[in-house]
Amino acid sequence: MLSQTFYHELRASAGVVFRALVDVLCVLTAFVFGWLVAVDHTADLLLAHFDITLLVSVCLGISVVAFYGAAGMYTRVRSLMLREKFRRMVIMNLAYFLAAGTVWFIVARATGLPGGEFQTITSLVVVAFTVATVLVSLARASSAVLRFENVQDTQASSLIAPLNDDDDLVLVVGGCGYIGSRLVEILLNKGKKVMVLDAMHFGTEPLDKVSDHPNLTIVREDFRHVEALTRAMHGVNSVIHLGGLVGDPACAVDPELTIDMNVTATKLVGEIAKASGVRRFIFASSCSVYGSCDEIVDETSPFNPQSLYAKTKVASEAVLSPLNDDNFAVTHLRFATVYGISGRVRFDLVVNLLCAKAVRDGVITVFGPDQWRPFVHVQDVARAIAVTLEAPIDLVAGDVFNVGSDAQNYTLGEAAELINQQVSDAEIVADLDFADKRNYRVSFKKIRERLDFEPAWTLEAGIEQVVDIVRSNHVGHYSLPTYSNVLRLKECGPKSFASFQITGWEHEFMNGNTEGSGARDGQPFAA
Repeated sequence: MLSQTFYHELRASAGVVFRALVDVLCVLTAFVFGWLVAVDHTADLLLAHFDITLLVSVCLGISVVAFYGAAGMYTRVRSLMLREKFRRMVIMNLAYFLAAGTVWFIVARATGLPGGEFQTITSLVVVAFTVATVLVSLARASSAVLRFENVQDTQASSLIAPLNDDDDLVLVVGGCGYIGSRLVEILLNKGKKVMVLDAMHFGTEPLDKVSDHPNLTIVREDFRHVEALTRAMHGVNSVIHLGGLVGDPACAVDPELTIDMNVTATKLVGEIAKASGVRRFIFASSCSVYGSCDEIVDETSPFNPQSLYAKTKVASEAVLSPLNDDNFAVTHLRFATVYGISGRVRFDLVVNLLCAKAVRDGVITVFGPDQWRPFVHVQDVARAIAVTLEAPIDLVAGDVFNVGSDAQNYTLGEAAELINQQVSDAEIVADLDFADKRNYRVSFKKIRERLDFEPAWTLEAGIEQVVDIVRSNHVGHYSLPTYSNVLRLKECGPKSFASFQITGWEHEFMNGNTEGSGARDGQPFAA
């Protein structure tokens, strides 16, 4: 069980209690109105049967909370768009009043209470359903307007927002993921106070090792929710944004969801962080933005993304960079292709997958063995983030760094050979017909010279780590959805992630209009 974890699904917060009271009042008001219209225009019968009226009111109130809670109106309040809430309220109220009307009809017929006629009870149900739906919808719409205005006021006051002075308080968005789970442990070991904001679509296990740490707070929320973000940013000095859909296959499942999570929400995270007085903002980008190039690329090389995932990283850098100023330092870290074992195990990464297939299937299938990739261990990625976090702010503000090592630029065929050296009974099978345009070698000179960062892991050591964990049977079969972003997304369905309305500006950035992004070394797409 995670300690200091804020499970929105389970806690009776003031907001949830207030919503429930409003809903109960709306339904009771609707019932009384329906009674006056369909049964007794003077309410004399209600007053004459006060004891029964009170009992019915209590039962109605309890059942309202039960029905609304079952429909997710309290447990998933921030993961539902307003129109989805309206849709659910119509269905829920219809079911509720049909059930309540049926119960009242049966009780009235059996006891002789008013409302025992079919036509009367039908009129009561129709009127009460209509009024309750209107009242509850107006309440939800009013709440949404107030939240929107509050966020607008918060963003408008960014120039005068107080600067947070707790250098040890760090918010890690997506801190329960593959990289985040390793990073959180490193930050805690450095004495940092860490808050994790994560919807935990892959469970809570990645943070089990540190779940009882006194300096760790876990907020189980979707990072796209304005209220959750605003609360989480309070008092935070530094934000590390690791959230979003990761990997080409996962991003291709639902392009609109991908843009929503990786671009729209990233802009929101950046703007709220700046408005909240955050001083440092580190964004997890990717070397895949370089896409395909015959030359060795560095941070000044033009973008040439070959996938939707890579394009969202280019667009995200473009929308975040203009936020950088003297009081808000934005840094982009472009990670090489990651491998290795962390709190959340992944077998949808090329090295990890090839290792697992070599051990389990005796085959190392390489698609495009001549393609170049830069590699880096997940532990080293987490270390690089921590180094960037602690670097003098003038060394990293408004800048971008490739994260990896020159020595770990390998072709996929060479990586397969290294795996074969440790799993000698596996056979290498090369698929030369596979069409993947990605092909890039990357220079990591800048992070080495500027921040004195050099990866501690070699690819050979990382392969040994993955092979050992697969052989140990401490993890399940590599093909399980829990180990794959795309398989997990397909298993749950994109709707499990909810969605926010794409407003239009995202497509301008996705189509390559990234000039003037503000990154010190960033460049627009290659022509």
